[in-house]
Amino acid sequence: MNVNDLRAATAIMAVEPRWTGMTTLETVLPEAKRRKWLLHAGPPFSSWAEVPEPLRNSAMQACQLEGWADSEDESLRLLSDGDITLEPAQNHDCVVPLAGVISPGMALHVVEDGTNAGSRSYAAVNEGMQHCLRLGIRDPHLTAHHTWLNSTLALWLTAVLRETGPVDLLPLMRNSLELGDDGHNRTIAGSRLVTERLLSSATGETPPGIRDFLDSCPAFALNLWMAAAALCLRAAEGIPKTSSITRAGGNGVSFGIQIGAKPGVWFSCAAEPPRGPRERNYDGLKVLGAIGDSAVVDFFGMGGGALGHAPDTVTALSDYAPFNALSRPQSVMTAQHTALPIRTGVSCDSVLNAGLAPIVLLGMIEACGLEGRIGGGAYEPSLQLFKAAAISEESV
Repeated sequence: MNVNDLRAATAIMAVEPRWTGMTTLETVLPEAKRRKWLLHAGPPFSSWAEVPEPLRNSAMQACQLEGWADSEDESLRLLSDGDITLEPAQNHDCVVPLAGVISPGMALHVVEDGTNAGSRSYAAVNEGMQHCLRLGIRDPHLTAHHTWLNSTLALWLTAVLRETGPVDLLPLMRNSLELGDDGHNRTIAGSRLVTERLLSSATGETPPGIRDFLDSCPAFALNLWMAAAALCLRAAEGIPKTSSITRAGGNGVSFGIQIGAKPGVWFSCAAEPPRGPRERNYDGLKVLGAIGDSAVVDFFGMGGGALGHAPDTVTALSDYAPFNALSRPQSVMTAQHTALPIRTGVSCDSVLNAGLAPIVLLGMIEACGLEGRIGGGAYEPSLQLFKAAAISEESV
C-alpha cells in the first residue's frame, strides 16, 4: 500500500464534521453575486453549448430567482452570451445535488471540522420531493418554494442551531447506517434522526409548514452528508505523492475527480448514465449521464461503499449493481474508518490494483429536461479516469 495514501486516509478519518449554522453563497463568496456566478455539480464545462438540457433548465430558473432575468428567454440569452457564468461548486468548497445549481442568495448548510474551525464545507439545502432545481425541469411553483426555503426554513434552522450549538454529524451518520441507510440512495433513517434532533431542540412555536416539510423529506440528511463527506475528503489535499481522491462529481457530460497530490486539477471521463430500475411509465426514456456532487458520499465510503448496511438498496439494485458490490469496498478503500462502520480513502492506486472502480449511487435524470428524476441507479467511473490521475500524481 502506498504510504502516502494511508496518510491521506488517516487525515480523512481525523476530520470531525459539525453542522454549525446556515449562510448564503453571497456571504461566503461575494464575487458570486458581483460576477453573476451559478455553481453546478461536477467538473467545469468547456462552453455553454456543452451544458445538458436539465442543467440549462435549472440555471435559467436560478437567474429568475436572483432577479437577473424576467423570463426564460432573457435567462437563456444571458447564459448563452456569457453574462452569467457557470462554475463548479466544488471549486468553491460547495456541493450541489444532481442537476441543481446554487445561486448567490440561496441558503447553505455550514459544516466545519471540529478539529480545525477554519476548514468548512457548504451544501445546498435539500428542496424536498416536489419543487426542486435538482430535477432539472421547468417548474412554475419553484420560485415560491425557494423563497420559503431561503427565508422561513433557513431562518428557523439558523435559530435552532444557535440555541443548540454545533451538531456532530458522524454519530448521526453512524446511527443511520445501523438503521438500514446506505447514506446516499437511502437516507430515510438519517433524515428522521436529523429531523427529530431539530424539532426536539427547537424552543417556541415552529413556523407553519416546517414540520410537514421535514416529515415529507426523506432525503433531507443527504445534503448534510454531502458536505461532511466533501470536508473529510479534502483533508487529504496537499499530501505529496498521494492519489487519494479528494473531490468527485458529474455534470451530466463528464465525470471528474481530483487527487490529494494535485489540488484544483480536475481529471475527467465521459459520464455514462447510471444503471438502475426506472419508475413507472418511464421505460424507453434517455437517461442523462452521471450528474451530481453527491458522488463525494460514495468516495468517502457511504452510498455504494455501504451497501452491506442497506438491504433495501441491494434488493432494488439487484439486477443492476455488480455481483461483487458488497465486497468491493475491501478492495478499493484504503482503511477501516475509526468512527463509522465503513471503509474510506479511495485512491487511484487502490482502484487500479483491484481493477475495480467505486460504485456511485446516483439519481437517474431524464436527459431532455422534461421528466426529472425517473429512477435511481449505480454508476462506475471508467478505470482510465483513475489511470490518468495516477500518472499525473507520479509526476509531482
